[in-house]
Amino acid sequence: MRNSCFKYSICLFVLISFFSCKSGLGNRSSFDYVSSINEASFRSIPLTPGNIIGTINVEDRESTWKYDLTIPKIRKEEKVPLFIVLHGGIGSKNYTKFSNCLVVPGLKDAGGFIFSPSGAWRTWTLDHLEKRILDFIELAKKYWPIDPNKVVLVGYSNGALAGWQYAKKYSSTFSAMILMASNCKVEEKPDIPIYVIQGTEDMFFPIKKVRKRIAAAKELGCDITFVEAQGKTHIKACEYSEVLKSSIPWLENKVWLHR
Repeated sequence: MRNSCFKYSICLFVLISFFSCKSGLGNRSSFDYVSSINEASFRSIPLTPGNIIGTINVEDRESTWKYDLTIPKIRKEEKVPLFIVLHGGIGSKNYTKFSNCLVVPGLKDAGGFIFSPSGAWRTWTLDHLEKRILDFIELAKKYWPIDPNKVVLVGYSNGALAGWQYAKKYSSTFSAMILMASNCKVEEKPDIPIYVIQGTEDMFFPIKKVRKRIAAAKELGCDITFVEAQGKTHIKACEYSEVLKSSIPWLENKVWLHR
């Protein structure tokens, strides 16, 4: 009974996420703009290499924001990448496991910060969550040794669906996106390179439909690299870590080489 309820919840959440793919995001005006991230709280995060699981104070509808942060070893005067991780519904209550079993093993060799916040069971296109992401990036570029040309969004399932929306609005914020286990009809060409990873056995987003939509997006002129993960499903996100590693040479040799 418990497994049935869990599967039903996953299906319902994916359907909700799918329709959110078609919705717009709120406009971000610079006029009288107030950050949703408490700056003092952000600056209190220690930059000690390793992993931190903590909370940061926010100034919106809630008081704190849970996160998982991996900090690389940084040489003097070095600027490193920043990866923003948007988990899927399956990672909502276990965002730390999602980050540590999939994203960190897959991207650690890129030598960047890996920030994986919790979004609970809500879609990442909600205004207050979107604003937090943008504000966090601005503070990271201000206080951390971040290369502003190497900010990458990594999304899985619900997080990837949001990524397609972010790609349309924030191409100047992100240098690239890595989107896994999703499917979104692209009607306008996003001005950002996108690395799409899709499992061939994903029951929520069938590979045949994904192939058609990726082909249509490329016809629009989208810069998309499409990787099919043979035998991979939707529920077992951690199985994608090895496939995710293939995105690093793409970032280093195609996206970042001339920046």
